Amino acid sequence: MHCLFFYKNTLRPYPEVNATLFKTSAEKAIALMKDANLVMTKITSSSSFSSDLMSAAQQSNTKEVERMIKATGIRKTPKITYDPDGITMNFVDYAGEKECCHIITQLRWE
Repeated sequence: MHCLFFYKNTLRPYPEVNATLFKTSAEKAIALMKDANLVMTKITSSSSFSSDLMSAAQQSNTKEVERMIKATGIRKTPKITYDPDGITMNFVDYAGEKECCHIITQLRWE
C-alpha cells in the first residue's frame, strides 16, 4: 500500500527580494570599518596616543576621550563607553531614518 501525502505550504511566503537596503547597509558598514580601522591603527602605532587615551578614560574625562577619537580622522563618531577593564566604541550608521549597521569594537586594558 502506497500513501501519498500532499502538503500545502501553509507558511507565509517571503516578500520579493529587494537588496537595495542590504547593499546600502554593506556600503555604510565598509565606511564604519574604515573609521574603526583608523582608531585601531592610531592606538597600535602611537604609544603616547594609547597611553593618553587610556589615562583620559580612566579619569572619566569623556570630552578628552571623544576629542582624541575624533582627531584620528574618523567620519562618524562612535558611541564611546569605558570602564576599568577597557573601552567600547559602537560605530553606527543610518539609511534614511533606519539604523542599518553597527561596528562594535571592545578593547581591554585590564
